[in-house]
Order: sequence, then structure tokens, then C-alpha cells
Amino acid sequence: MNEGVVIRNYIESDREALQRILKNEASYTTKRNGGGSEKKKECLCYMYCDYYFDFEPENVFVAVDNGEPCGFIVGSTDWNLFRSKMNEIYIPKINKNCKLWGAFHKLCVAVNKKQDNAGGVAFHINIDHNHQGKKIGTKLMTCMSENAAKKGKKFLYLVTMNSKTAGYAFYKKLGFDVVKRYPGGSLMMKKNV
Repeated sequence: MNEGVVIRNYIESDREALQRILKNEASYTTKRNGGGSEKKKECLCYMYCDYYFDFEPENVFVAVDNGEPCGFIVGSTDWNLFRSKMNEIYIPKINKNCKLWGAFHKLCVAVNKKQDNAGGVAFHINIDHNHQGKKIGTKLMTCMSENAAKKGKKFLYLVTMNSKTAGYAFYKKLGFDVVKRYPGGSLMMKKNV
């Protein structure tokens, strides 16, 4: 592993670099998955960056290599705040760019309620492709697990597109189990902290 990579808490000056990583690496926008419009890339920032940076920065951990962010993980430990701000600020912004994604994200927020009320923490993780395969994701997941446990949470969870993705293999290797299957192949996975 690259010994120069450290994990630290988010600072505001990380925002643009982390948004760039998300836009370049999220499976929805990568060239290997058909690319994505700038509007959809902005939607991803509303969904997986901006809320966390603005309202729960203590739940954002950043991988830094030689002073430059190369990956990050975000999670929400306050479902009421998450739901409120998503509905008030971010879902309307998503709707302006892509009504389908806005409806999808509103559904995700509603689905998360049951998991969050049971002590779960939904998270999102992205690593720059040049830094993948170096156990950075494992370090970020460890930080998120420790943070969740300190806040009295019981498990981490996410929904992945299907069992054929690299993400699915990564989560299985870390001990995540499939707890729900959705029409179309998506899977909810969780792991106790």
C-alpha cells in the first residue's frame, strides 16, 4: 500500500476535489458506463457530496495522498436532518436537472428511514481510479465504521446496482451481507459495526 496515503476528516477546501472525484468515478458517469451529462454529474454532487459537506461534515473522511485528496466516504448519522435538508434543498435541485433522478432520490430517502431508525448509517464511497486497489477503501470504511459505532449506530448499509459490480465484490470482501433484493437487480447490503 502507498504509505503516503492518510485518512483525515473533511475540511472545506476539499470540496472541489471530492466533487471532481465523484463526477469522474461514480458508476453512473464513467466513460466505461456510457458517461454522463454535466447535469447528472451535478445531481450526483447534490446526492453524495453537498448535503454531507454542508450539514454533517463530521461524517466525511478523506483519503489524502501527498497532500491531494484521492478518495472519500460520507455517511449520515442524523436521519431527521438528512430527510429534512434533502427534501428542502437538494431534491428540488436534482429535480431541476433530472426529474427521474429526483424521484429516485426521494424514494431512496424514504427507504432509508427504516434502516436509519433501526440504527443504520447509509454511506457513499469513491476512490480516484489511479488509487484503487491500494486498500484505501478499506481504510475509509474502517473510519466510517468506527465513527458510526462511537455515535451509537449498529450497522452500515448501502444499495448497490447488482452482484456483478466491483463494488459488490469489495463489500462482500469486507463482510457485508445482502439483506434485500430489489426488482432490476439492485441489492441492499449491510454490515454490523
